[in-house]
Amino acid sequence: MADAKTMNDAIWGADQVARASADLAAAAADVHPVVFGQLAPGTKGDSVRNLDLLLDVDIPIAVEVGRAKMSLDDVLKLVPGSVIPLDRKAEEPVDLRVNGKLVARGEVVLVDDCYGLRITQIVDAQGRLDSLR
Repeated sequence: MADAKTMNDAIWGADQVARASADLAAAAADVHPVVFGQLAPGTKGDSVRNLDLLLDVDIPIAVEVGRAKMSLDDVLKLVPGSVIPLDRKAEEPVDLRVNGKLVARGEVVLVDDCYGLRITQIVDAQGRLDSLR
């Protein structure tokens, strides 16, 4: 009797697969490509208005003085007073990164009692690509 039940389950499963295949074929026959209309050209005023929406958005800005690679073991050994040598000389410009992307270089200055950055170079598109390496 167990063999008859197994046989019925196999037949029922095969019948279900056949019906599903037929349903897929029928659904495929009803598929039609979507046709999109032409987009109207935007006006200059629209783009300025759209930019105005973004002007108040805060984005992270960071000044990168240099980089270093260390093993996790060396990082775990750091204590107050440890010195990490960086890959940049003191007289070299530092990088200004906006949202993690290099956009400019400059020199560190003092503004009252705080650090500041005097921009000396805006990075062009090729420079931004090179900084990703």
